[in-house]
Amino acid sequence: MNGFDLKGFWARWRRRLAGRNGGNAHRGAPAARVLGAGPVSRPETPGGLGGVCNDFLPLPDETPFEMLRAYRFLRDAVPDISDAVWTWKRLCQTERRVEIVEAASPRAEEEARRRVAELDERAHDGEGMAVLLDTLYGSLFTFGAAALELVPGRGRGWIHDVTPVDVWTVRFRRENGRLQAYQVIDGEPITLPMERFVYIPIDRDGTNPYGRSMLRAIPFVVRVQQRLLEDMARAAHNTGWSRLHVRYTPEGRNAGETAEAHRARMLSAMTDLRDQISGLAADQNILTGDNVNVSVLQGDQRGQTFYDNHKAVEEQVITGLHMMPVLMGRNYGSTETYGTAQFEIVNRQVETVNRGVGAALERMYNADFALGGVPARARVRLGGNRTTDVLREAEARAKEIENALRLREAGLMDDRATRAALGLE
Repeated sequence: MNGFDLKGFWARWRRRLAGRNGGNAHRGAPAARVLGAGPVSRPETPGGLGGVCNDFLPLPDETPFEMLRAYRFLRDAVPDISDAVWTWKRLCQTERRVEIVEAASPRAEEEARRRVAELDERAHDGEGMAVLLDTLYGSLFTFGAAALELVPGRGRGWIHDVTPVDVWTVRFRRENGRLQAYQVIDGEPITLPMERFVYIPIDRDGTNPYGRSMLRAIPFVVRVQQRLLEDMARAAHNTGWSRLHVRYTPEGRNAGETAEAHRARMLSAMTDLRDQISGLAADQNILTGDNVNVSVLQGDQRGQTFYDNHKAVEEQVITGLHMMPVLMGRNYGSTETYGTAQFEIVNRQVETVNRGVGAALERMYNADFALGGVPARARVRLGGNRTTDVLREAEARAKEIENALRLREAGLMDDRATRAALGLE
């Protein structure tokens, strides 16, 4: 080829590449395999960019860790918050299906199914998977995160138990570029094994590993709400109901009675009258002289102003809890279309949360398979909630299936694409 030295050309090209990859590299040494460039951005540190890396990472927005205990108090003490957490838990506890995929043989698939059933019974110290999921969802919607520990059996041949970890005691550090979880008990940090520690956050903020509680947005509004309820109770007790009005006319001074003695006698008479009236039973009457007049003051019992104010605050609480009024026992007269749209948004949140929970359950089952040497994988599917109009939903699903089959018959999709389009993959 006109004297062209192909072998020498490639040799020079390799030397040029070696020079670009690093001038300090030894000639003849194999070039390191570069999988990708490192990120330029930096993750959050305890005190910003100048923080001490040995300290625990803070909660989002520098929220004090003590607020996690406050969230639990609000959940247990405020009816609206308690109802919202209770409702979110029930909405997320949908049908759970565990599929065994990539099994090496029918025997391996049967062994995997047996292990799934037994682990469901052993979970949460023998209370079962249903109780574990109830605890998990309660933590997610109270603290914004849930944590589990996979406890291996003797000989590490199976997962003996799956126990919840109190998420308000969990802290994170960045060590050697990776997150390391700790549990702080009585001020002492306990290193948690990351290979057996499962942390499920919701609404994470940037590189911060912690979840963000929906209760973070409402403490101020809750304080206003509770103060309004307290003021309403005091106002109703003071003016809302009928009460006795006692009018006492002092008697004149007796002959030779000093002013001080007269005043002391009048105060004593008023005290006796007050004690008698305060101790009256419902079926007793009052007997007085002409200088005592007893009348009844009628309360107006007007509550519209309070209702309007409380409703405005209540709407802020419902919004902060990402809930729709009808699911918290409120009915503001919204139309069916508006209510259906709200419920669809709620179901999207349910699906988002359940994707994270499903991934955690898959990790749990697959860890048990790996310890037992079972050549199979588990796939967890958590169903959604049905819409308010079941007939309309069924008709839409039938139309969706019909359209997918037509596309397959026309040769525009294969079987796998058809299954994926119908949500069966």
